[in-house]
Amino acid sequence: MISRRKLLLGAAVGLAGGTSVGYAHYYEPSRFEVTHHRIRFFPASSTGAPLKVLFLTDLHYSRYVPFSLISQAIALGLAEKPDLILLGGDYVTFDMPLDFPAYSKVLAPLAAYAPTFACYGNHDRPVGKPRNAWITKTLTDAGITILFNTATLLNLRQRQFMLYGTGDLWCRQCHSGFIPQHRDDAIPRLVLAHNPDSKEVLRKSAWDLMLCGHTHGGQMHIPLVGEPMAPVKDKRYVAGLNPFGERLIYTSRGVGNLYGLRINCRPEVTILELV
Repeated sequence: MISRRKLLLGAAVGLAGGTSVGYAHYYEPSRFEVTHHRIRFFPASSTGAPLKVLFLTDLHYSRYVPFSLISQAIALGLAEKPDLILLGGDYVTFDMPLDFPAYSKVLAPLAAYAPTFACYGNHDRPVGKPRNAWITKTLTDAGITILFNTATLLNLRQRQFMLYGTGDLWCRQCHSGFIPQHRDDAIPRLVLAHNPDSKEVLRKSAWDLMLCGHTHGGQMHIPLVGEPMAPVKDKRYVAGLNPFGERLIYTSRGVGNLYGLRINCRPEVTILELV
C-alpha cells in the first residue's frame, strides 16, 4: 500500500509544472487565511451579543511547523478579539525531539486572552499513553482546559451553551454517552471533535454544531480531482461549513501540515461568529 507521505510527495512532484514544489513547501504553508463565518446557533428568543469564537486546529509542531508559524497563527487569531478559543487536536507530529516547556509558552497567550478549551487528535496519542501525558502537560501548563469525553456549561456575553469535547476517533476514544440524546431547545450544544467522521459515533446524540480538523482541508487540492489524500471516509466534510441533516459541521484546514507541503489549500485561522 502506498503511504500518505508518498502520495503527498508524488502529487507535489506531479503538479510541479503548474505549481512549483518550492511554492508548495516554502510559501503556501505559511500563507494563512483568516476565514469568517456567521452561524445561527442560539435560540431566536435568547438575548446577548454575538459570540466570537477563534478555532485553531492541527498545529502539528514538528520539523516542518516551527514555533514561529504557530505563533503567527495565534497572533492572527487574537487580533480578531475572540470571546472564546477552541483547539481541535493534533498539537504535534512526533518526528523529532520536541521542546514541550517552550511549546507551553507559545500557547500561553491563548488562555491569557480568553477561555480556551481543547480536545485531542490522533497524533496526540491515546489517552493513558506516555506521549499523551506530554501533550496534556503542555496544554494545561499553558492554562488550557482539556475536554476528553466531557462537557462544560459556558456563560459568555450573556449567552449560555454546552460545550462538549470528545476523545479521538482513530484512537478509539470518541464516545457518545456523555452527550444527551434529547435536545434542550433553550441551551444549544457545540461539540469539539478532531475528526469529522466522529459524526457517525455521535449521530444519535443531540448537538447543534460540531467543530473539527484532522483533514488539513486535504492538504492538496488538485483541480478536477479534489482532495484524494484527505484522511476521512466521508469526503463531504473535508473543509468548510457543511450541513449534517439539520445540524452543522465546520472542518478547518488547520494551521500546520504533514511533510511541509500544501497545494491550493492554505492554512486557516477560523473565526466563527455565533448569533
